[in-house]
Amino acid sequence: MVSSTYLAIARRREEAGMTDSCTITRGTTSGDPDPTTGTVPVASTPIYSGPCEYVAANTEARTVGTGGRDLVEQGAVLKLPVDAAGSAAVRPGDHAVVTLSSHDTTSDPVLVRVDGGHHQTVAVSRRIPVTEVLRG
Repeated sequence: MVSSTYLAIARRREEAGMTDSCTITRGTTSGDPDPTTGTVPVASTPIYSGPCEYVAANTEARTVGTGGRDLVEQGAVLKLPVDAAGSAAVRPGDHAVVTLSSHDTTSDPVLVRVDGGHHQTVAVSRRIPVTEVLRG
């Protein structure tokens, strides 16, 4: 059995490494389709905003053709604090904008799609599987 003191210490250590920041949103359709374009308006609802850590899960990128466009996808993991407001509400299909830490000042924000959730009895962080989607 893990003591609550040990778990609190481990969580603080894990969170100290979360030097990136991210905003996770959920898109919901609202209203009628635009008569000209046929697209349905999408409203973006914030789910989580705060510290995170972005970790490339693998270096194997793949090209996916969709709707006449090529997209490059690459898997990764987004770590969130377990106790942070909104971190438990993240669901597959949500989108995140990750601003990398001051250790990488030349990188643009990373746009990712949430692929799954993370729930564990004794967790020091939520490790959310995500896919980075780059337009090709």
